Amino acid sequence: MPRIAIWVTGAMLLTVFAPDSIHADQGLKVPSHAPNQGLRWARSAVTPFQTYALDQQPVFPAGQFMQASYGRSETSLPDFSDYRDVHAKKLSFFGFLLPLVDEENDRLLDLRTRLNFIYEHVRWDREIDHDDKVWLHDVIEEFRISETNVHSEEFWEIALQRVDAVPDHLVLAQAANESAWGTSRFAREGNNLFGQWCFRQGCGLIPADRPEDATYEVARFDSVSQSVGSYMHNLNTGRTYQELREIRSESRQKGQEPDANAMAGGLMSYSERGEEYISELRSMIRHNADVIEEARTRLEEGASS
Repeated sequence: MPRIAIWVTGAMLLTVFAPDSIHADQGLKVPSHAPNQGLRWARSAVTPFQTYALDQQPVFPAGQFMQASYGRSETSLPDFSDYRDVHAKKLSFFGFLLPLVDEENDRLLDLRTRLNFIYEHVRWDREIDHDDKVWLHDVIEEFRISETNVHSEEFWEIALQRVDAVPDHLVLAQAANESAWGTSRFAREGNNLFGQWCFRQGCGLIPADRPEDATYEVARFDSVSQSVGSYMHNLNTGRTYQELREIRSESRQKGQEPDANAMAGGLMSYSERGEEYISELRSMIRHNADVIEEARTRLEEGASS
């Protein structure tokens, strides 16, 4: 059983025992990246103002990094066009997407937990072990972090802004808006629920109204989970969504959960409609909040029955 040692105010040493099991995504060909839950228990064992140190036993397993854009489950889009009852259609749409959104957000938060763990080591001048150095290199590549000096404050500011979850209400509102509740051509033929573009010939579907001199296509994905992962990756790394990440970061610094309505304000560049698009998204977030929570409750009740 792994042991986590925590220094508390000087000479006092607190030892927390954690279970041997380590979370792993199911049915995957790549090893788990997730941290041992014992680290979270260790953090909760002391007040936020006390520091901790780990013993020499590695808390995190070595393993290949898992990128969001790879997708982690085969998910084809159901036919949402047959619904006549609007409420039932919304429940079905949100109920289908929520597990995929949760899956990617859980992955991002696990990565963030490990990132914070390493950051604590750097802040207290502790050595970063080999596995964590390799892992940080993968983080730098996936999240397109230009500053590669892991001992600089600039690196950690960028990394912690980018490696984070996206509020589910924001994701679901954008998916509904961009895909016409899962019924658009790009959703049905390309599993693309977020209107994402690509720029390599043959990478997607050509819009009927594309200008003659344009070369972009609307990206095609093998599964809806890939579309969700790619969309979140876009928000977490795209230069045009820096404001969105700063809004989220400010919430974190205040000890608050990121807010969907506030973060929608950072999507000015997502649509040429600008402010009108943001207002529409915020309206959808507000009017569908109860339906989303109803869909989540039904999923939880189904899982427990």
